[in-house]
Amino acid sequence: MKKLILTGFVAMVFAINVSAQEGFSVKAGYNNVTLDIDGFGSESEGGVYFGAAYTFDVDESWDIEPSVLYSLVDDLNALYIPVMAKYQVADKFKLQAGPQINYILEDDVDDGAFGIDIALGASYDISEQFFAEVRYGFEVVRDIDDANINTLSLGIGYHLN
Repeated sequence: MKKLILTGFVAMVFAINVSAQEGFSVKAGYNNVTLDIDGFGSESEGGVYFGAAYTFDVDESWDIEPSVLYSLVDDLNALYIPVMAKYQVADKFKLQAGPQINYILEDDVDDGAFGIDIALGASYDISEQFFAEVRYGFEVVRDIDDANINTLSLGIGYHLN
């Protein structure tokens, strides 16, 4: 019964927003992950990320964009699910902020695999199809004591619609 109610709710939200949605996009880029463990210092590693997003137009200035991004970094592969509110400050320039769920996909990290970040960033529309974006995620919740994981993402994307 819970699944039926949840499915109905999701369908209702989708139907309400369907006329205002902007569409799907794909993204890829450079991802830098900084792991800071109290007493051991911090370490940064670079890698790549890729994924997909769906942008909903709220009005002329505001968008909501949930994404699913897979990060490939040497010792810390993870899945990121940001839900960004985007505000258009100029013709092709948007500021963005929102929560970002992350899940570490390493076998040796059982406790603390789940975390929540606050992400801030900006995007620039290069053309109607291509865009560039930068985002920094500040970790606010993690199950591992005395550890902090922050991420910097620089990437490009392509609007499919």
